[in-house]
Amino acid sequence: MPELNYHPRRHFLPFHQRKERYASLVCHRRSGKTVASVNEAVLRALYTPKDNARYAYIAPFRQQGKDVAWQYLKMAAEPFVSSLKEIRESELRVRLINGSWITIYGSDNPDALRGLYLDGVVLDEVGDMRPNLWHEVVLPTLADRKGWAVFIGTPKGHNLFHKVNEAAKTDPNWYQMTLKASESGILDDEELGQMKAQMSEDQYAQELECSFDAAVLGTYYAQIIEKLEKQGHMSKSNLYDPEFPVNAAADLGFSDSTAFWFWQHRPDGIAMIDHHEAQGQPLQYYFDLLDGLNYNYETIWLPHDARAKTLQTGRSTVEQFIDQDFPVRIVPQLSVQQGIDAARLVLPHVHFDKQNTLAGVEALRAYRRQYNQLTKSFADKPLHDWASDSSDAFRYLSLVARTSLNIPANDNPEKDAIIKPLGYTLDQLFEDNEHKKSVHETLRI
Repeated sequence: MPELNYHPRRHFLPFHQRKERYASLVCHRRSGKTVASVNEAVLRALYTPKDNARYAYIAPFRQQGKDVAWQYLKMAAEPFVSSLKEIRESELRVRLINGSWITIYGSDNPDALRGLYLDGVVLDEVGDMRPNLWHEVVLPTLADRKGWAVFIGTPKGHNLFHKVNEAAKTDPNWYQMTLKASESGILDDEELGQMKAQMSEDQYAQELECSFDAAVLGTYYAQIIEKLEKQGHMSKSNLYDPEFPVNAAADLGFSDSTAFWFWQHRPDGIAMIDHHEAQGQPLQYYFDLLDGLNYNYETIWLPHDARAKTLQTGRSTVEQFIDQDFPVRIVPQLSVQQGIDAARLVLPHVHFDKQNTLAGVEALRAYRRQYNQLTKSFADKPLHDWASDSSDAFRYLSLVARTSLNIPANDNPEKDAIIKPLGYTLDQLFEDNEHKKSVHETLRI
């Protein structure tokens, strides 16, 4: 058999020689973790005793996996394929001479992984993936054939990767390695000095020194969420009180996910009691979900585009909710930034049911602005990724949430109100929006 054209860096030798089923590698940029993980997959795929073995390399996006790992996978696998036809560009898949497959996937399409079995998987940049991907989608694919898993990446705050890595430090089934640039010697002092001069302190700590505690740049709510955790706003007990009605806010989508937040008004703030998200489901799925929760709904808030009639039914989403006897209303049509500002005002007064809203909280923590690699700057609009839908639903919630905390009771139930701890009212948001419209129209004239 040909030899694997791979000479591992000394730092990764213990990783390749490990006996543990799972591994967590927290490694600095340009350390070689992707190359090591790809070759690990090829090596294990070649020497597996299992028939029809299947392996996966999962990146946050399929295109990202193609850009980052596909070339490495082709180079590693080429000596071990029966013909070049077994390197399938369109499928991002290679078939080795023993019948093992290795495929690159994107976590943005978890349905592509459901129903599969896997004998091994590499999850790259886990911090950019949905928190439930591992437990609900990937882990079950490994169960019956006792497959292995490797988590790799650099820190991006206290997210799924952080939780996995902390657990790996004490679990005998896990191998854990942290590789900092100051200790590895892979990048010389001159190069590190130049990088340090051009990066912020938090960027350098995160990307080169593998710090999970460094502030993640560009996030909208991460610091607020961290503060709420320290203040005890993440309750381990059930916050739902059947004596009070429940409100819900949704971001509806078919190609994207649909996300629902459920909350109750309390004298001292908002109790966030539940969160649900699903993808590609018909409206009936959500009708059944809402009925099955057995909440006494006060209002279910839908986005403004729910008024649009569909070509398939000729009826709007709002009409279909009304037909199901749900008390629906439409969220005011304001800009994304105004919704983000409202969410920043509302969040300090929210208490989360940690068990029922964990996935939603992690989405809020990860929600961040787009970053332009060319200009090295952040854009004024959010990055559209797995965190967007739940965060959009929370924006809608924030625009209509009412609480008695430092706010006089709203005597007019028909008038929407926003929590206003800093004196920024919903009317002012409307006025700001109308002002921007008039300026835009003037410029067009």
